[in-house]
Amino acid sequence: MKPDAAAVKTYLLSLQDRICGALEHEDGTGRFREDVWTRPEGGGGRTRILTEGTVFEKAGVAFSHVTGTSLPPSATAHRPELAGRPWEALGLSLVIHPRNP
Repeated sequence: MKPDAAAVKTYLLSLQDRICGALEHEDGTGRFREDVWTRPEGGGGRTRILTEGTVFEKAGVAFSHVTGTSLPPSATAHRPELAGRPWEALGLSLVIHPRNP
């Protein structure tokens, strides 16, 4: 079965929305700011940051969907048949710093 990148992207963006909503609800006062970015080599993402909240000193929830035309040598060292092939990666990262009680 071939992974469906569009379905994964839709799922991860929805998950980012749900996580940010839950963190804002838990915090009570903090709100996320959004930065949409593009990567010159291909792809982009959506980073959301909450700062100076009641519960969370800082929280970040970042979605990325990046592409490239050729896998780096480190990725093909043990699989030389993949050298020169295009690649695509999607992910969601969370970094959350609660306030110190």
